Amino acid sequence: MKPLPIPVNGSPSLLSAEQVSDLTGLSVETLAQWRSQRRGIPYLKIGRRIRYDLTDVQAYLRGCRVSVSDPQERRQE
Repeated sequence: MKPLPIPVNGSPSLLSAEQVSDLTGLSVETLAQWRSQRRGIPYLKIGRRIRYDLTDVQAYLRGCRVSVSDPQERRQE
């Protein structure tokens, strides 16, 4: 797994599909399918290259978060 780029002076970090795959666990093929279906994580097309903004990837991951209730709240005594 390659280290992720760090934003410099507030500029966005742009990630390759491979880096997004490493970070999210989604396959590069899934990311490509999502792009063709215009769904999933927003991306940039710069020339022939595909890049993802780190903040968009982080937002996607936050949206995947599943909240669980506190086990103490489930007890009925």
